[in-house]
Amino acid sequence: MAENWRETAYKYYFESHLQINDIEMLIGISRQSVSAYLKTCSGFLEEKQYRKDRNRELRREYKAQKNREYRRAVPMGITGETIRQEHERAVMELSRERYH
Repeated sequence: MAENWRETAYKYYFESHLQINDIEMLIGISRQSVSAYLKTCSGFLEEKQYRKDRNRELRREYKAQKNREYRRAVPMGITGETIRQEHERAVMELSRERYH
């Protein structure tokens, strides 16, 4: 049984790319034990860097998608025409204050 959970944890972590908390729930061994074992395995640092890079890319894609959604939701009303109209309103208001 001792070797069996180690093999299972190794497969889940390195082949299925499950998180340590998920492995803990599946095999019934404490998270600390699973983590300590995986840290002794060759390739742990490479797998950790792979996951970090993958999460960074996923976060970048998520933020880009949210920005696209935000831009669609908020009208981008600043155009040459809106600036001209705002300028004309400001001129009218200033003229009214000065001469009336």
